[in-house]
Amino acid sequence: MRVLNSLADPRVGGPQLRALAVATGLRDRGIETVFHLPDGNDAFERMATDAGFEAVRPGPSQMRPPPNVRANARFAARFLPSVSRLASTIERREIDIVHASMTLAVPAAIAAWRTATPLAWFFNDTGTPWPLDRVAARLARATADEIALAADAVGDHFFDDAVPTRTVYPPVDVDALDPSSVTDKGNLREELGVADDVPIVGTVGNVNPVKGHEYLLRAIARVRDRVGPVAVPIAGKLLDSRREYADRLRRLRARLDLEGTVRFLGHRSDVPQLLAAFDVFVLPSVTEACPIAVLEAMAMESAIVATRVGGVPEQLVDGTHGWLVPPADPDALATAIREALAAPAERRRRGAAARRRATARFSTDRCVERHHDLYEAALSRSTPRPLERVRVR
Repeated sequence: MRVLNSLADPRVGGPQLRALAVATGLRDRGIETVFHLPDGNDAFERMATDAGFEAVRPGPSQMRPPPNVRANARFAARFLPSVSRLASTIERREIDIVHASMTLAVPAAIAAWRTATPLAWFFNDTGTPWPLDRVAARLARATADEIALAADAVGDHFFDDAVPTRTVYPPVDVDALDPSSVTDKGNLREELGVADDVPIVGTVGNVNPVKGHEYLLRAIARVRDRVGPVAVPIAGKLLDSRREYADRLRRLRARLDLEGTVRFLGHRSDVPQLLAAFDVFVLPSVTEACPIAVLEAMAMESAIVATRVGGVPEQLVDGTHGWLVPPADPDALATAIREALAAPAERRRRGAAARRRATARFSTDRCVERHHDLYEAALSRSTPRPLERVRVR
């Protein structure tokens, strides 16, 4: 079986690395993956080809939310040529399954339909705005042989109960994220100049409004006032497109007198070491699908305080694997953080349970198995379409 995985971003990042890990596991099951990438950075193409996979370019541009007028004008102008190129690639490479890897992967879906190739369409967010969410959902119902979801909550956002879907949770590498492999947990304290008796309450995620950092800052002000000094490192990219939000956070930090408490670390490549150093990991997001940061924290046996949004309750059971609180509620967030800090034994118990759950439900091996089942189901469900005899040459 040959699968064309159409990715939206050619850079090396979490989604690309996970796609490569799954492709490697699928190869052992007789499924070969061809990566289809858009123009831009060549880093992931080199990584994929070094691992023995084929990568074809250029891939289609992507639809953007309605305010991005210029980007969507380019998308519209290039849509038909993109579909034609992709359809030709499907035929030349004798692709058996097209994997449209993003919610707005419309060109991949249309190309699969035009070439009568079975389509597995992966929906991976809960934030696609109207009317794009309706467009993508209706097109998927019309064209996809299988609709896959990053979490059950994604299906609630896009589809009703009458639409058959299957959940394919993203994977976490529980071997690479293993708390026993981190021998020195004091590096972060030394880097930040944090005393041994000061708890570290940290988070990992790009500085973006959906990540709810402002609620974390407000919660930390309440925690500090009740329990004393605390260190709060925030690891994540400061995106150019979110500079206004980052500036707003800095102003809020100053207003709350947290400048000696909250540190923006920027992008970090040492996430396992960071998580091992945190006394509590916090996910303060206001919207999510199946956040990878939570899966990584679970694998590292972290004490997790997270908001009850999107697929997070599918990852964690409150009281068993961590603490879940309502979103956009600094008081509830502060209370859970204080409770976790006051109970070291309970933090360890829930952290150990979280790793067991990550290994059983969210490991790379489990994700490979779900992808295998997804592709087999797409092949078995595929039926002739009205345009099956229309081939793009």
